[in-house]
Amino acid sequence: MSTAREHRVHELDEHLIRKIAAGEVIERPASVVKELVENSLDAGAKRIEVLVEGGGLRRIAVADDGIGMVRADALLAIRRHTTSKIRSERDLERIQTLGFRGEALASIVEVSRAAIVTRAEGEPEGTRLEIEGGVVRSVRREGRGRGTTVDVRDLFFNTPARRKFLKSERTEFAHILRVLKRFALAYPEVHFRLVRNGRNALESPPARELREVIAQLYGAELARALLEVRADGPEIRVHGLVSPPQQARADRGEQHVFVNGRFVRDAAVRYAITKAYEGFLKDKHPMVFLFLEVDPEKVDVNVHPQKAEVRFANPKLVQAEVKRAIAEALLTRGAIPQLRPPRVPAPAPPASRPKEPLSLRPFTPSAPELDLDLDLDLKRELLERSRAASGALPPRGEPDEGRAEQEDRLGGTPKGRDRVLGQLHGTYILVQTPEGLELIDQHVAHERILFERYRAQLASGGVRRQRLLLPLTLEFPPDQAELLEAQLPTLGGELGIGLERFGGTTFLVREWPESFAEGLTEERARQALERVLSALEREEEPHLEELAKALAADLACEAAVVKNTPLTLEEMEHLVRELRRAENPYRCPHGRPIIVKYSLRELERAFGRR
Repeated sequence: MSTAREHRVHELDEHLIRKIAAGEVIERPASVVKELVENSLDAGAKRIEVLVEGGGLRRIAVADDGIGMVRADALLAIRRHTTSKIRSERDLERIQTLGFRGEALASIVEVSRAAIVTRAEGEPEGTRLEIEGGVVRSVRREGRGRGTTVDVRDLFFNTPARRKFLKSERTEFAHILRVLKRFALAYPEVHFRLVRNGRNALESPPARELREVIAQLYGAELARALLEVRADGPEIRVHGLVSPPQQARADRGEQHVFVNGRFVRDAAVRYAITKAYEGFLKDKHPMVFLFLEVDPEKVDVNVHPQKAEVRFANPKLVQAEVKRAIAEALLTRGAIPQLRPPRVPAPAPPASRPKEPLSLRPFTPSAPELDLDLDLDLKRELLERSRAASGALPPRGEPDEGRAEQEDRLGGTPKGRDRVLGQLHGTYILVQTPEGLELIDQHVAHERILFERYRAQLASGGVRRQRLLLPLTLEFPPDQAELLEAQLPTLGGELGIGLERFGGTTFLVREWPESFAEGLTEERARQALERVLSALEREEEPHLEELAKALAADLACEAAVVKNTPLTLEEMEHLVRELRRAENPYRCPHGRPIIVKYSLRELERAFGRR
């Protein structure tokens, strides 16, 4: 009997090898668009049209007016490791084109049913190839102007495992939009057009400069506000546009970095951006449209199957130049915001409803003007607030009527209940308790109250809304507009945000949760909606409860009374009472402490009484 063990290592057949390779390059429909548009740009195209059906799974067609191909080249181009862009190892060290591996087209035709129609300059006719699953089914002549059209249908028809892991049609199309948007930013001189199911979804005509493209994609207001960045170093040139601090976002979704015309994700560059904004932003991220021009020999783009990452020969120098360029732009213009009053829509009057107590509305300053002198004297502040709360101390032996009145209002006695003493620096409420002293941060306390009220309304299935007399107009980039439109039923039906698409990438905010409607501005509305977009852009299918929780935290933070805001004694007392009723009166929704306590024992020890 043979004792030889069965061989476990074996060679994969060529067809399986090609499928595995295709899976590394073509992750989703947007990958097809990216690779085909890169080929068009490398071919010198000045007009590129993309047609998409069924989120890209049913059909993706990319047509250009580039140099085209002769028949022999077209037949070679669909084979692996065939390219016109490099010939030797030396070329690999100085890559100046977007594509270079010779894998993209072969990978696309391997997992689809595709047709390629192309004609080179000087050729009397074009060539049409029909390919299915990597196998050429037919080759024939066909008329066409100079350039190439690649028509991809039934993507992943022969790899069902990959197909079932894709997201919804709308989400996949949003990824395609994002890809086209990046190309439009990087190549303003090229005319890009995207058609979805027969309708124009994006059009970026040729522009003279980046700011014009941003105006087309994001709106003229943002384009005007962006700060120009420029730094010419010995080994790297940095240029582009960045947002001033007041135009920041909740996430990094609008940070676009290009290296030699290629969109990349680089942790070192992102860190440099963050450091440049240090001191200008907290918990927010700038919009960035940044272009780095580096000697091709000093950057390696061959480190990722989808060419989405690069490796710099001198990453510290790159970081330093990026940080310097952005910091200079911020310090010259970005640190001085324009002084213009925010547009605040007047809430529509309620139909017929009794006036609500103060606790159901955001607190407003009780004085018409704010004292901007923050160099306050602690003793004077406490004395003034104490007199305002309980009146001047009466002569010894006489009853303290002012104090008794204030204690009755709080429903307690000096030894049994809390007593508001006053306000410190327009930010902290001082409360005497039976155990000692509490300092309450008025902003985070109000934030917690509003947060819990909104979540209670969500739980009961009835968020109270305020209709705006003047709707707010918000512009979003095309990819974000698609994602946002998909959430309109959830936003309106469950979360109390009445939003409608007005045309193109414009949305109107007509209703807002009542607890947060007072003082609503376009900026506050945008930040709240960016929370929705942030979840969607991470390809999550956000659970309603989690989405509501995140939204409520942001809305409450924006609507809560801010620091350096004087409050009346009645407002402070009301705030303290509402806080005591909260489910969690100790932390705001973002985790910051609300109350700092000092016990009598600690105070006596500090004063040497123990």
